[in-house]
Amino acid sequence: MIIPVQKNRVFETVYEQMIKLIEDGVWKEGERIPGEIELANNFNVSRNSLRTAIKVLHTSEILESKPGLGTFVAPEAVKKISNNRLLEMIQDESHSDEILEVRYIIEKETAHSAAVKRTDEDIASLEECINNLKEAVSDKDVENIVFWGSEFHSRIIKCAGNRLISGIYESLRPNMYAEKRETIELNSIDKIYADYIKRDEAIIEAIKNKDGKLAEKLMKEHLINRNKYN
Repeated sequence: MIIPVQKNRVFETVYEQMIKLIEDGVWKEGERIPGEIELANNFNVSRNSLRTAIKVLHTSEILESKPGLGTFVAPEAVKKISNNRLLEMIQDESHSDEILEVRYIIEKETAHSAAVKRTDEDIASLEECINNLKEAVSDKDVENIVFWGSEFHSRIIKCAGNRLISGIYESLRPNMYAEKRETIELNSIDKIYADYIKRDEAIIEAIKNKDGKLAEKLMKEHLINRNKYN
């Protein structure tokens, strides 16, 4: 059911209702949606506000235009809506505890897998991360500290060889960057990264020795202990 829109946040409210109509199956994928005049009247908004909402949905590839035929719900629109909601959650700092839980699940398992599958090139890549992190800490270079600290974990996941998990993890990195910057602002760089680097080097050694259980245990401890600096 379409609900007449209040005058504040007009196009956002129209956008949200149109999303719900698609999610609820009122507007099905591949079907033509009503015309602008009908929709503007039903939503009780101007055609300009309606067009803005439709434009945003076009940009998100949730709606598509067919010249001479009208505007249609795009194929896989529901999937794209779900993906957009997930991205919004990932970028929303209020979900930081849930993101940490996801990291905990992913990283402790992939640390074990990385130890089993690692190559000599993987070990060299991880050691490069730590060397660059040490240099950044010495220079008090916050941006490089944030980058190389995150890159270390990313490369461990790549060692495990699961591209899907690696892709999921990469989507979390903006949130991780924000968290690491906040941690640095609240604590001494030398203090926290002396601790971090020591644990990271122990993880590398476990992976180098192909000791999956130890690598998993150390990664678990690393993710739990980071809370004491927040």
